[in-house]
Amino acid sequence: MDKNKGMMMVIIAMLAVIIIAIAVAIVVLLTGDFGGGNNGEFDVPHIPQAQEFSAQDIVIFELPNAITTNLLQSADGTGHVVRVEVGIGINNTDQGEATDFLEMLIERDFVVRDTVTTILRRTTIQQLESVGGDSALADDILAALQDEFGSTLIVRVFLGNLFAQ
Repeated sequence: MDKNKGMMMVIIAMLAVIIIAIAVAIVVLLTGDFGGGNNGEFDVPHIPQAQEFSAQDIVIFELPNAITTNLLQSADGTGHVVRVEVGIGINNTDQGEATDFLEMLIERDFVVRDTVTTILRRTTIQQLESVGGDSALADDILAALQDEFGSTLIVRVFLGNLFAQ
């Protein structure tokens, strides 16, 4: 009888754990908080890269020099550095508007560089190394540039030779 009581207690404990796990899963799914470690480091809303443009519809403005800067310190206090080349995809379906916008970007490339550097400095190496980390970074830079220039002509961000250590 004591053996049956012990077995019954184990079963009840396992059921309680399962119920708690299901409750936590429901809360996570409903709130969308998957614990990705973001902790509010990105102030820019996540806007996915625009996919409706073909290669012919995009002209690329490439920053003349790679950006090298510090990343946000890891939780353990370790500092890291990133180096990346950045290209900005501009919607070229209206060539006159795109040309004017491209000329303005060339004149204000320091604003692009500052915006990208700001986003990089809010990023940890863990975020970069996570699955899809480079795409999320490109999306965050895209949203920040669209906000900075008040324009949706910027439709893609290309990251080349991304190196972090």
